[in-house]
Amino acid sequence: MNKDKPAYHRIILKISGEVFTSPENLKLICRQIIDAHNLGTEIGVVVGGGNIIRGKTTTGIDRKTADRIGLLSTIVNGLILENALKKSAKVIHLAAFPVKGIVKPYSQEFAIESFKSNWILVLSGGTGNLFFSTDTAAALRAAELGADAVIKGTKVDGVYSTDPQKNPKAVKYGKITFAQALNQELKIMDSTAFALCQENRIPIIVINVFQPNSLKKVLLGKKIGSAIC
Repeated sequence: MNKDKPAYHRIILKISGEVFTSPENLKLICRQIIDAHNLGTEIGVVVGGGNIIRGKTTTGIDRKTADRIGLLSTIVNGLILENALKKSAKVIHLAAFPVKGIVKPYSQEFAIESFKSNWILVLSGGTGNLFFSTDTAAALRAAELGADAVIKGTKVDGVYSTDPQKNPKAVKYGKITFAQALNQELKIMDSTAFALCQENRIPIIVINVFQPNSLKKVLLGKKIGSAIC
């Protein structure tokens, strides 16, 4: 493989709300996205909103209201990411539901045309529905847009048998099947996201996106993180 030729033509990168907890985190992730884009890979970034609210674990607010706040939170984070990225690249922000005068509505056709015009896509608003996670949104967008892979950017460098922060003997998997991940109840993505990726044969690659150059390394075919396929 040509070391400068990306292994994936089009990806969906899923990032959590943790990216938005500090200017340093945001700067690091933006640098990774720009570097990956400069390789020639088409990138759609699905943003989470957990730094503001997590619908299913929020206390004192009913689930439906919390989920609505969560959807809006992803749009806020999307605006922040869009603003940071546009200083270095062409970027367009599309939301699952429109906010007139603030963010454009997502459509499959427009998103694909934007890819072809060399734009980075920021994708917010989840799936646009309550009770669905932004992990599911990432899997759905990957299927709709014909992505070659879903890259889940976390603070852990792959998939482990148990939580490596709690168990120093946890085993890291370089590669694992969807069935194995489900059978072992590994908390990588929710089951709906898994099902979408499995059905559409889209691999999920889990990396520590807070490690410099980790995204670029994956795109250049380096064996880092963990692959679920």
